[in-house]
Amino acid sequence: MIPIITPIITHMATDMSIGSKSEAATATFLFADLAGFTALTEAHGDAEALEIVATFAGRVRALLPEYGGEEIKTIGDEVMIRVEDPVQAMCLGLRIVHELAAPGSPPVRVGMHSGPAIPRDGDWFGATVNLASRVAGAAKAGEVLLTEGTCRHVGQPAGLELEKRGSRYFRHLPEPVLVYRAHDTSVPDRDLEIDPVCHMAVDPGAAGGSRHRRGVTYYFCSAECQEIFAAAPRRYLATSAAARAARKGFLINLTVFLLASTINGIVWLLGGGHHDGPPTMLLFYGAWAVALVLHYRAVRRLL
Repeated sequence: MIPIITPIITHMATDMSIGSKSEAATATFLFADLAGFTALTEAHGDAEALEIVATFAGRVRALLPEYGGEEIKTIGDEVMIRVEDPVQAMCLGLRIVHELAAPGSPPVRVGMHSGPAIPRDGDWFGATVNLASRVAGAAKAGEVLLTEGTCRHVGQPAGLELEKRGSRYFRHLPEPVLVYRAHDTSVPDRDLEIDPVCHMAVDPGAAGGSRHRRGVTYYFCSAECQEIFAAAPRRYLATSAAARAARKGFLINLTVFLLASTINGIVWLLGGGHHDGPPTMLLFYGAWAVALVLHYRAVRRLL
């Protein structure tokens, strides 16, 4: 039985592999979502958040015919789109970010990747789709990120710039992927702030409120968000980009101090030490330790 069954199974597997490859079609897959949607839901409630998502998806849907885009599905606050022309996909992504990120709504981010994918029951599957979704997740608010695979097909369209953002590791991929940020030079950057409570985009000139804290002015979409912030500011600042950068800077400083002091201590001991008083390096590391304490207090004050 085994000699007969094995060739049959091998033949079936080969047919499935050939069928999958023949069904695969190359396109650019684009994911657009609302940055900070979780914070928005917590601050304004499920009903208002769902209304914002529905409005966002509807406005994205209205742009698709102009760029030959096909809406595949919505996943929470995320819209998955397929576009055959990568240049059109990039232009669509930029328009989504510029037109849909307005005061009173969360900022938008977009990510895309080009390559083959397999259609199944109105959806698309494969490594290309997975990478496009992860690139969108890596984009900052207001950014349009493209992989090198998409950039190779895009070239350098007039009025658009591609800024290299370095190589990044993505989940389940063994090698880093080079990503670029797309920028439309014909569209001026808008000076919008982000509400630290609900992460809505806020026009400073028409903000619902503002609060000055430790040399930084924060703007709010409503008086309600301002009151929530005033009651517990550290809760919201501790997760901000500035807070993460401050913590990272202190941890780097502390790590370098521990490594350098340990290595120099070992070298000093192996060299027999000095018996004519404390070594100069000890005074240096003592001053560094004091600076670390001051650095820590500064970070705490920021938060």
